[in-house]
Amino acid sequence: MVDQYVNQEGHLNVGNGHSIYFQDWGNPLGIIFIYLHGGPGHYFDESNKELFDPIKHRVIFFDQRGCGKSTPYAEIRNNTTHDLIEDIEKLTNHLEIKRFNVIGGSWGSTLTLLYAIAHPERIINLIIWGVYLVRQIETDYVNEGIPQYTFPEAWERFIALVPPEKRTNGDTIMKYYAEKINSNDLKIATTYANEWTLWEATLLSISYDKKSLEEDVLASNNVSVAKLETHYFLNKCFVPENYILDSIEKIKHIPCYVVQGRFDMCTPPIGAYALSNLYGKNLTLQWTNAGHLKSDKDNFLALYTIINLFHHVKDH
Repeated sequence: MVDQYVNQEGHLNVGNGHSIYFQDWGNPLGIIFIYLHGGPGHYFDESNKELFDPIKHRVIFFDQRGCGKSTPYAEIRNNTTHDLIEDIEKLTNHLEIKRFNVIGGSWGSTLTLLYAIAHPERIINLIIWGVYLVRQIETDYVNEGIPQYTFPEAWERFIALVPPEKRTNGDTIMKYYAEKINSNDLKIATTYANEWTLWEATLLSISYDKKSLEEDVLASNNVSVAKLETHYFLNKCFVPENYILDSIEKIKHIPCYVVQGRFDMCTPPIGAYALSNLYGKNLTLQWTNAGHLKSDKDNFLALYTIINLFHHVKDH
């Protein structure tokens, strides 16, 4: 089905052999948002548009390097956080957009904050949820299995594929998975990518249905997501430890709206709390009785309300 609100779409050559797919959607004269999807390794889909009004808003969606319809698919070469930040610059310059709002959840929240730190002059408002500050404690929370106290059977399934001697810490577990996910044997790569994704997916929603989740994840192609996630996480997302919090002075003048699920087991609430404490009066933190996903009812309602607070900004 053709989306009548797509103004233009296509691929933008961003260099180093990469081309990113984008859509310019909504009212060309509307309030401008750059939407940053999660992952690393996921992509934007039609459900992302549900937060916005195509009559009031103009939203730029794109698939990050190696993701979705961007090419080459699942490519980790020349694929770093710095590259992604500069891709946003290239895309907004290509579309001749000067200033804009940036919105993103999970890894999208990370990229939103990092882009703002690099280019604060371009930002009107920041809107983020499922905050991930790329601190080691947050990565270890998932990869060392802290949520196993809530999901013991899911962790047992995940860790069963890892030899005991490779279970020293989150990095050794992840390195073992990454080796298998990057195997030239597609069956091996798929098996480990599926299990990697299933463990993460278990932690996303406050509404958990083990059977349907397994069916959904195992029916999907998870190799690119797992390949890119392990690539980024093993490289500490290519930013120094605590970089976002250490750089907060550069952006704390920018209005920032944060929605954080109190029961988020993928990006634990301590990240949003730490960000709020340092950011100061220009950050509004809204706690919700929800998990990680923007589709969780309370998260969606909070984000939808925030997005519709904004007034038109003429400076495009």
